[in-house]
Amino acid sequence: MCTGACGPGPDDYLLHSKTAPDTHHAAAVRLVRCEGGWCEGLAIGSTLQALQPVATLRPVKERCSEIAWSQDGKRAGFVINGQQLRLYDADTLRPAGQFDLVAADSDPPTREARGVTFSENGAAITFDDCPRAKAGCRAGFIALR
Repeated sequence: MCTGACGPGPDDYLLHSKTAPDTHHAAAVRLVRCEGGWCEGLAIGSTLQALQPVATLRPVKERCSEIAWSQDGKRAGFVINGQQLRLYDADTLRPAGQFDLVAADSDPPTREARGVTFSENGAAITFDDCPRAKAGCRAGFIALR
């Protein structure tokens, strides 16, 4: 997972980030030090400079592939292993739900979720349900309320 850039130095590295549509929040995935060396840490804050950790993923087993925001900027969703969506409240930083977007039929799953988007009212999630490493995506949808 790490290259020479992961040697001694800063405590973490920004992997990817996304600002909420309301621009009052930001979410990020950072490479952080953990027991086994390096893990991905999920964080939310009012800006990228004010991020607070919300979760640390299991080393080697879990990776965040995508960040999605509700239209009102109140919830951030992190797509884990292209299979599961973990939601967090942007103000309290507490978990707000966990949903399997595609079946966990193997490790890694044979399908993955891409292009995760909240509906306008935040009551549903749409995404592309795609086979790994080949063409053939189909529409995916889950209701949140």
